[in-house]
Amino acid sequence: MKNLVVLDFGSNSVRLSINKIKNDSDHRFTEVKRLKETTRLAEGMGNIGQKKLSAGAIKRTIQAIKYFKRIYQTYPDYQVLSIATAAVREASNSQEFIDEILALTGSRIRVLSGSDEAYYDYLGVVSTLPIRDFLLVDMGGGSVEIAIVSERELVRSVSLPYGAVSLSEQFCQNGSLTEENLESFKQFSSKLFDGLRWLNEAKGLPVVLLGGCNRTVARIKRAQEGFFNLDAIHGYELKIADFKKIYYDLLEFSTKERLNIKGMEGSRADIILGGMTPLDVLIERLNSKKIIFSESGVREGLLYEMVSKNKI
Repeated sequence: MKNLVVLDFGSNSVRLSINKIKNDSDHRFTEVKRLKETTRLAEGMGNIGQKKLSAGAIKRTIQAIKYFKRIYQTYPDYQVLSIATAAVREASNSQEFIDEILALTGSRIRVLSGSDEAYYDYLGVVSTLPIRDFLLVDMGGGSVEIAIVSERELVRSVSLPYGAVSLSEQFCQNGSLTEENLESFKQFSSKLFDGLRWLNEAKGLPVVLLGGCNRTVARIKRAQEGFFNLDAIHGYELKIADFKKIYYDLLEFSTKERLNIKGMEGSRADIILGGMTPLDVLIERLNSKKIIFSESGVREGLLYEMVSKNKI
């Protein structure tokens, strides 16, 4: 068996996933280790005209990878695959960062396009959840992927260069929204969706949510319901009314106060409104009926493709 190490460079956090690849006809893999470090690679990129990875963000990410490397080197017969999304994709100085990671790990980062992200999100969801028709929304730190799936086939998708980190920097003050900024944020979100006329095809469909801010919403609700394992959110369903209640409750709290909410990830307390506000606008517009959370997304979708096509 081979151990496939995946380094996933997201806009808010960098992740390590170690997967045991089984050499059989079923093309299976099992995740045996998962770690995350919040490095805010997209820090500052929400400011107008600023599309560079900051020195601080690069340094934090390099430190995280050095830590991950000490761990994955203890696994036998490993192969390293590195992928990156919006922050690296958008940054004008991304090549410098890519070269640093190559020198450190021996793995050249594969920078996924927005359409790649949407496709692998779709593949990760349909490979692990028994759902046929849905709207997929992956709210990342630096971009949001939206897709319509019909009869388990991807029919429409888009990637927009706005995520929880960049939107928070644009509209939130220390993680909070004033009434004026909230109105501006909602108008901004509405205009984004106005440009996607095909979204009307998703009216009434269940919404499958991915991304760290969305996982935090699921964790908060599971804590409210008294679940012991807050992280067991794959396939977890939420009523639209419950999503809206959590959102409007969070609007009333400061970032510091949110840290005391059970289920809240500390690293997302200041960006969660940046991630939830566009979703609130979207589900209202589409008269969505329910929300389903997925833990499988880009990383898992890519692995399913690689294993099924014997690319490992």
